[in-house]
Amino acid sequence: MLHDNGHVLFVDPGRYYKKIMECVGKDEVVDGIVLTHGHSDHTGAVDDLCDVYNCPVFMDHHDLPLVSPSNAGHYGYSAPVYAPIHDLNEKQIKIGTFSLEIHHTPGHTDGSICVRYKNILFTGDTLFASSCGRTDLYSGSDEKMRHTLDYLKTLPHDLQIYPGHGPASTIGIEVRNNPYMISYF
Repeated sequence: MLHDNGHVLFVDPGRYYKKIMECVGKDEVVDGIVLTHGHSDHTGAVDDLCDVYNCPVFMDHHDLPLVSPSNAGHYGYSAPVYAPIHDLNEKQIKIGTFSLEIHHTPGHTDGSICVRYKNILFTGDTLFASSCGRTDLYSGSDEKMRHTLDYLKTLPHDLQIYPGHGPASTIGIEVRNNPYMISYF
């Protein structure tokens, strides 16, 4: 979750929407929700938050099948999202007051993205501290993950990463220490 000058942007609100809501100040405005991919542990609170805040939802279109109410249950790790979803097909997007850089990072899923805001990169399940996302689920790809990790190495090494699971890190620390960034098999 990002806070900036009385505005809030949710990133991957997976569960516990009431706990998430407790982090929003009474005078803050929720500008939207960004999803790094379509697995339910990243999308589970979307509909509840949209019911309360009536905010737009953004995700790469390649992951729409994972959250489509008509077929989400077929893919495992997915659950339907009923709120309308806007496609993140731009490299730069402004959502409310938040200017974001979108990095398409397929591998964990075809629609996986990383979201940059200032010197912060939300990596979802693409890159973790000392690991990377699994590629054995629907639309995952070892080859695409290898290319994605090579691409992430080119980003500024002082860029802070906030994965969907586990501790924060930086690109530089991961380039030096993450076995998957050093040599993805």
